[in-house]
Amino acid sequence: MTTTTRRSLLRTAAVIGFGAVGMDVLAACRQAAPGTRAPTSTGAATSVAPATAGQASSAVNTHSLTGTGSGGTLRIGMSAANVPIPDTPATEGGEGSRFVGTQIYEGLTRLSTNQAEKFCTPVPGMAESWTLADDQVTWTFKLRQGLSFHDGTTFNADAVKFAFDRVIDKNFAYYNPTLASANSQRVAVIGSYSVVDNSTFKIVTNRPYAFLLWDMQGMLLPSPTAVKQYGKEYVQHASGTGPFRMTRYVDGQVMELEPNDGYWQGKPKLDKLVLLPMPEPSARLAGLQAGDIDWAEVPPPDAVSQLKDAGFQAITGPYPHAITYQLNMDKAPFNDVRVRQAINYAVNRDATIAVIDGFGLPARQYVPPGHPYYDPNWEGYSYDPAKAKSLLAEAGFASGLKLRMAYPPGGSGNMWPGPMNERLKADLKTLGIDVELVPIEWNNIISGNRAGFKNPDWAGYDMLHISLGVSTPVAVRNFTSSGIPPQGCCNTPGYSNPTLDAAYAQAERTFDEEQQSALLRQVTAGAMKDGFALVTVHDLNLRVLSNKVRNFVQPQAWTVDLYKVYMEKNA
Repeated sequence: MTTTTRRSLLRTAAVIGFGAVGMDVLAACRQAAPGTRAPTSTGAATSVAPATAGQASSAVNTHSLTGTGSGGTLRIGMSAANVPIPDTPATEGGEGSRFVGTQIYEGLTRLSTNQAEKFCTPVPGMAESWTLADDQVTWTFKLRQGLSFHDGTTFNADAVKFAFDRVIDKNFAYYNPTLASANSQRVAVIGSYSVVDNSTFKIVTNRPYAFLLWDMQGMLLPSPTAVKQYGKEYVQHASGTGPFRMTRYVDGQVMELEPNDGYWQGKPKLDKLVLLPMPEPSARLAGLQAGDIDWAEVPPPDAVSQLKDAGFQAITGPYPHAITYQLNMDKAPFNDVRVRQAINYAVNRDATIAVIDGFGLPARQYVPPGHPYYDPNWEGYSYDPAKAKSLLAEAGFASGLKLRMAYPPGGSGNMWPGPMNERLKADLKTLGIDVELVPIEWNNIISGNRAGFKNPDWAGYDMLHISLGVSTPVAVRNFTSSGIPPQGCCNTPGYSNPTLDAAYAQAERTFDEEQQSALLRQVTAGAMKDGFALVTVHDLNLRVLSNKVRNFVQPQAWTVDLYKVYMEKNA
């Protein structure tokens, strides 16, 4: 295996930063209340409403061409600025999870990403089933047997415990504080854990907690032997149980993966997967046109028609992911709810959609229509500059104000920040609001989202642009006081509403899906009525594929399933 140079402190911060948004961007999935026994997830999933006329000009297409073949090399041009570090979790935000984390590793649960029709839910991963005791705190996971990590060592309950010790037990010889921070929200409610026998692992939560299965799909399991053997150099030899094993890793340049012959579902169809960091949309477009890559994440939207005419496949589909602007409530002007509401009414979302050629939906609430936490009884924020002006005047800003905004020029899930933020700047300018745009590298933005505006490094900004989504029930915690940094994550604005805090706490201990969703809907909509953030666009998750790519299904999730994908030789 080709080794890589160690990355700078920035990259270490990026791992920590992923913990900030991991619950938001890791997967777009809906909670299913666990039953007493769960060979699969329970509860009915809900479909996301498709784009309607006037919302998006681009037709939804969630499936690539299909076929019965196998083999080939799939080269993916990522929007990430660097190759994700292949630890647990991977860096580079949701894109690191999508192409590295959930390809190399699995958790006790995984997500139902092999379909496009419904919200993903937790399904069996390295645990083939689980039970929840009548006390509603004791979970028993039955593990798959006869499986190995990519390095050939045995997967068993001791290996699962090792992964938990690595991020929970500060006295453990292989405890990793960086990864502990990144996984802190996934393990926060775990009171104890233990090996029952070689194929059984028990978790006891410190209170009834209905979201554990969601946490476990992000709690990835590395090879204990590899971690012990390679120490600080582990990421150069990353080893999991996922569908693909890493064979080459050159920092800043490329990662190559090959199929795991011993994967529990069987050997994947591809011969090789190649990941290339290409943060500029123009570079991804050029790579497609030159035949250097077969798959481009979010190419320039105005080039899609041309690419389709040339035989490429444009894949889109709604999922719970949005462009958000976190608002600094620790100081004026956003410590006034009227200003926060005004800025939401000031944005012409339809004009923003036009700028990106229809590859998004106007975001009038934090989540899109069809999402289980969307409030159909609230119209959300429309474009109403007159109302915005009135609210600003009431708040004492009739003559305008100046704002400073940090934003990522690119990076995982951020769509097209340049033109979108210029459009936002123009909308606010009509109300006398001058916005200074400050470009900051994506991994630093992630870290800022985790640190919050109370942190001195970020207190000087009024707004922070970051792509997020309420993709799991756990993500709703970000609207509560328990999510305020540094004790919590990731209530970046520092927003607090005791009524919503109580509703979320009740949802965490509610195992009935309908009741749980109603409570989380109250929190999500209630926070936005208070102007928790400015949200402009719900992403349609554009990617363009070569006509050789077969059997890809675009899930309503941040992760993707490449297990059945192959490259058609005769296309």
